[in-house]
Amino acid sequence: MEAIDYLRDEIKSYFTESSELQLSSYYAQHRRFNFYFKITDNYPYLLYLNWDGEGNHFTLKCLEFNSCEILDTLIGEYPEKGAKSFNIGRPKLMVDFVYRDQDRLYVTEYKGGIQEQVQSNEISRQRLMECVDPAK
Repeated sequence: MEAIDYLRDEIKSYFTESSELQLSSYYAQHRRFNFYFKITDNYPYLLYLNWDGEGNHFTLKCLEFNSCEILDTLIGEYPEKGAKSFNIGRPKLMVDFVYRDQDRLYVTEYKGGIQEQVQSNEISRQRLMECVDPAK
């Protein structure tokens, strides 16, 4: 799907040190709705992009973990265990949105400290990334 590929590329572009986590070949054969991104080394945050499986509705979350070491262990387990590896992560920031076009995203829900910072439901891809950036 064009929107998923676009959003995955945007995450990698905004978070320049990020890397998308890959599943083992067993899981890779299944249709994917969840995508995880390590933001950078020695950082207790992980990005999670979820597609609802139909249409253009997405959720982008920044998950927080107790320590970098715990997150590194979970990342190591992810290829074989899948998404359940990250269930202990706490949502720090979240944007639920509809992809309308490459720079037209319609936000349906915010969670975290970002809600007061956003004045409109329609935001750009740059603003979306800023909303889930734990360093902002």
